[in-house]
Amino acid sequence: MAVYIFLTFVISAVIGWIAIPNIIVISKRKRLFDAPNERKVHTQAIPRLGGISFLPGMMFSFCVALGVRYLTGNPLDVAFEESFFIDFLFFTAGLILLFFIGMADDLVGISYKNKFIVQILAALLLTAGDGTIHNLHGLFGVWEIPNVLGVFITVLVTVGLVNAYNLIDGVDGLCSGLGAIALTILSGWFFYNNISVYAMLGAGMLGTLVVFFLYNVRGLRLKIFMGDGGSLMLGYTIAFLGLKFYNFNFNPDFFNTPNVPVLALSVVFIPVFDTVRVFTERILRGKSPFYPDKTHVHHLFLKIGYTHLQSTGLILIVAMLFVIFNFLFQDMNINILFFANIILGLVFLNWLPKQVIRRKESLVQGSGKRHGEQKSYKNRNRNTDL
Repeated sequence: MAVYIFLTFVISAVIGWIAIPNIIVISKRKRLFDAPNERKVHTQAIPRLGGISFLPGMMFSFCVALGVRYLTGNPLDVAFEESFFIDFLFFTAGLILLFFIGMADDLVGISYKNKFIVQILAALLLTAGDGTIHNLHGLFGVWEIPNVLGVFITVLVTVGLVNAYNLIDGVDGLCSGLGAIALTILSGWFFYNNISVYAMLGAGMLGTLVVFFLYNVRGLRLKIFMGDGGSLMLGYTIAFLGLKFYNFNFNPDFFNTPNVPVLALSVVFIPVFDTVRVFTERILRGKSPFYPDKTHVHHLFLKIGYTHLQSTGLILIVAMLFVIFNFLFQDMNINILFFANIILGLVFLNWLPKQVIRRKESLVQGSGKRHGEQKSYKNRNRNTDL
């Protein structure tokens, strides 16, 4: 089934390659820019509608590749077909909601309360299919949970992921890079375990995302940002695939991967942990969790002195290390593994502010040293004149 996954990826990438440059040109003509301000890290007006390409790129490529799959005599298993299409229909409905609310926010601005309402509705749509969490696999000593609680946790997880990817979109290539890692891992798992239709769906988002990454990171004249429209859909797609990965591993008819809650978390650990940390710090300071500031992990890397590309690269490496760590130790006790992740995350994010302070101190010392040298030079010139 690898050929259908590859076909989906290629079609999606071609659509992105055609659509994104045209979106940039139209955005410039209509002056649809993300203007710099005190809380933005860019200094020029950049088009921010790159996420518009995600929905057609994913859906067109997936539908065409799935149609080709049926025409070539490789339909889905009959017992699996109905369940998938129900999930897919509700997922598509939620994705369209987020597409419109994200695009509206990019164009005219939408209050976070209205965005929250739409995000909750989109998350509830996933629970209408087979996306609800029913078991915590012993995390905190909890196994099976009531359906109402499962729906609440599923909505919380989905809305949390949607916002985590939206908030981590602060430097070039970071959100798309983290998204590409998550989609590659989840799609790879589905392919390896012969659930290729979900791998095809992930490849549909991944193809356009890779093209966007190139324009976002390497673009000079044709540079573009993802915008809320893109980050919301990206987080929602990863949430959908992550929930399917989670639930497949609790079905005895499929798989039983150990510690699946922590493994699922590891795939999205950096954006989720950073969002929880920032929200907690803002609340402790008596501010709204949505109060805009420059305390996210990418801001800290920039304050240390790394460039956008360096910051993105280092954060992506750390994200991969978390995934590797969890898959290597997946047979460990689930609660020990969970808290090991939390401790490692705290150590990592406690180290960064210290580096920022050291950077500031070195700049102050360097400035003082230069000032002393200039003063000494003036004194020598004064003595010479005398």
